Amino acid sequence: MIAKKTIFKLTQIVVSLGLLAWVLSLAGVFDEQGRADFIALLSNANGLFLALSIGIGVVVNMSSALKWYMLVLAKNLQVGYWRVFSYYLIGQFYNIFLPTSVGGDVVRSYQLGEYTKDHAASLASVFVERYTGILTLLVFAAFAAGLQLTVFNVDFVLLSLVFFALVLGVIAWSVLDPRPYALVKRLIQSRTAKLDGILSKLDRLINSVNDYRNTPSALVYAFVNSGVFYFLAALNIYLSSKVFSLDINLMDALVATPIIMLIMNIPFSFGNIGLMEFAYTSVFALLGYDPALGLSVALLMRGKSLLDGALGGVLQAFFVTRSAN
Repeated sequence: MIAKKTIFKLTQIVVSLGLLAWVLSLAGVFDEQGRADFIALLSNANGLFLALSIGIGVVVNMSSALKWYMLVLAKNLQVGYWRVFSYYLIGQFYNIFLPTSVGGDVVRSYQLGEYTKDHAASLASVFVERYTGILTLLVFAAFAAGLQLTVFNVDFVLLSLVFFALVLGVIAWSVLDPRPYALVKRLIQSRTAKLDGILSKLDRLINSVNDYRNTPSALVYAFVNSGVFYFLAALNIYLSSKVFSLDINLMDALVATPIIMLIMNIPFSFGNIGLMEFAYTSVFALLGYDPALGLSVALLMRGKSLLDGALGGVLQAFFVTRSAN
């Protein structure tokens, strides 16, 4: 088991470095003239749009945390919005050095569970928040790809769509249809006490997720909020692109955003290193923009993510200090 985990992590690192090298090559950074053009692009950054980019990034985080908060309220968990927002940023802190964003989700779910004393409901709220978000993203990405079929008729876009359609379909089937889970339980139940404990926790999680059927308004809000979130995310990419070039238009940003974010959610690289840069650079290139612009936007977005994570780290230290006292 340890060897398999090590191989998987090494594979992620190799994929990350390989994608990063490919992106730098595509952006011309290895070429002397291309490197000079890239540096000039960064050095001529627009200060006004940089400030707007940072500001819209805060709004995007607040919108995502609000969606999670509404799902938490649907579980009757007694917690305020700002604490939920803090846990959301703490999750981003752990995403910096964990292999996938799932690690940050587990951390924020655990901290909410410790505060509310209901780990199953806390984890269910994170699960539904993530699932509705990715499902909405898949729908938007499929619509964008269909809208610009001649542009996005490339393997990595189509494979991303198929991958998430299959994963989300299997998850929905496993949660909504009790038969697959019941079969797994029969196969592994009572083999060890540890497995029985894990199955008991899974039972509580699945029941808690299914309880959201009794609060359809919360699910409707989650999907509506997801739509608002991705519009704000498109504004984020649009304003971040304006930092380096005034030529990009809002419609291209609206089309590019779901495709970029869908690719970024694939858990193939370590900390999204390389994959994020690949997504921005490739999609920008497909839409006819300079790959160096896509790479510049990706670096800015990563920088803002690091700032969010740093704030989350401060909040983590604050909560740890308070609990110690």
